[in-house]
Amino acid sequence: MFGRKRHYAGLSIEGGAIRYLELTPTSGGFRVSRSAKEVVDEGAVAQDRIIDMDRLQSAVGSLKALLGGKFAPSLAVGLPPQDAVIRIVEMPKMDMEDARSAFGWDFEKYFSFPLKDATYDLVPVEVPSPPAETNMNALAVASRATVVNGILEMMAKEGVRVKAVEPILIAIVRSVAGRSGGSESGRVVLSVGAKSSQIILEYKGNGLVYRTVYVGAQSQFQGGTPIYEMLMNEVRSSVVFANSQFRGLNVNEIVLCGEYGNDAELKTTAQAVFENYRCHVADPLSEWSVEGTLQGDYGWEAAIGLAVRDKS
Repeated sequence: MFGRKRHYAGLSIEGGAIRYLELTPTSGGFRVSRSAKEVVDEGAVAQDRIIDMDRLQSAVGSLKALLGGKFAPSLAVGLPPQDAVIRIVEMPKMDMEDARSAFGWDFEKYFSFPLKDATYDLVPVEVPSPPAETNMNALAVASRATVVNGILEMMAKEGVRVKAVEPILIAIVRSVAGRSGGSESGRVVLSVGAKSSQIILEYKGNGLVYRTVYVGAQSQFQGGTPIYEMLMNEVRSSVVFANSQFRGLNVNEIVLCGEYGNDAELKTTAQAVFENYRCHVADPLSEWSVEGTLQGDYGWEAAIGLAVRDKS
């Protein structure tokens, strides 16, 4: 599910669009060689999960046409937030191959669907408060096998080998963290879309807490609370939860990203509510030394993170 091979192309499935990015290595980093974005209707992807694989296939075909009828020979594909579940788990210290095998016995303690219907992977992760000497922490990621297999079949029909399938939330963290490897103390990565937002508590290049909230820049609710104030309340709750789970986490920064990451009202509200934090807009192109521009500029974090996956 999460195997790695050398190639610099990614396709993200998120919100109301799919995005494709292909990078060419340069002496100092990368250059955008091809990119395209295709709108996806709610019959294909809704509430941050894939609803209809056939409709998504049609959108992928349209995206391919925008690229001149050809994708890169292999690429990484990003799963929408609600099609993957991410957990931090503590387990006895062992090599990762043994850990992946052993975790199957505890799988259903952490995930709501049975192991027989799932595909999963584990990678080691560093947390602010290390476990006992005999234990280790790992990032466990699981998805329903039908979703992952559907993506593999869909891309095979387009003549593409999928070298990795991973949650877009992990790709977003990689994109924002850049080559420096992320925050040494802890920060919020807030990706704001039209109808939903992703709240990630990041530490040293890894997400410790991942939340999807259905509050976005174009959400409409009854009552008088402004949308971005509601969103900041969700951020505050996420920080409180993260601090309760991870001793030593010292959140002092908010990184704004997503399609509406550069919204002036969002920036103003975030800085006003979290006045002691550093609040700024992510710049993954600079973080990864990528030359070139992208359509619409914002919302490409996941695609960038997928494309540079082999360099992280």
